[in-house]
Amino acid sequence: MKKIFYTIALVVMGITASYAQTRERAGRDNLTPEQKAEKVATAMQQKLSLTADQKQKVQQIELDRIKKNEEWRKADEGTMKGKMEERKAYNKATQDKIDALLTADQKKTLEASRAEMKDKMKDRKGGKGPRGPRPGNGTSPPPPPANNN
Repeated sequence: MKKIFYTIALVVMGITASYAQTRERAGRDNLTPEQKAEKVATAMQQKLSLTADQKQKVQQIELDRIKKNEEWRKADEGTMKGKMEERKAYNKATQDKIDALLTADQKKTLEASRAEMKDKMKDRKGGKGPRGPRPGNGTSPPPPPANNN
């Protein structure tokens, strides 16, 4: 009887956890590009004390970036790696546009925030991509398992 109870409890917990993750992701993806740009601009306004004019300009820059990224995503779903350099250059240009709008103190705060985010992402991934260590960083993937038939 205990085994059945524990099995049912385990299944219910698993279903609940997977449902919660699905709902969390769905909430982020349902935002329109305008809502996403507004969210970013509002967060930057709170963090950097942007003026209303700066917020409006940042929001427009972010909206352009979001629309461009969605356009790229739809256009080349199969060839994402081929366009990576173009995307990196565009994202750098977007950052430069935003930096041009900011005061020196705001730039310093934004750079600190970007560095913190970069560190968080490194910690999250552990310096590894989805399939293991990146080539050229001094580590090699583990050898394949021995087949002892």
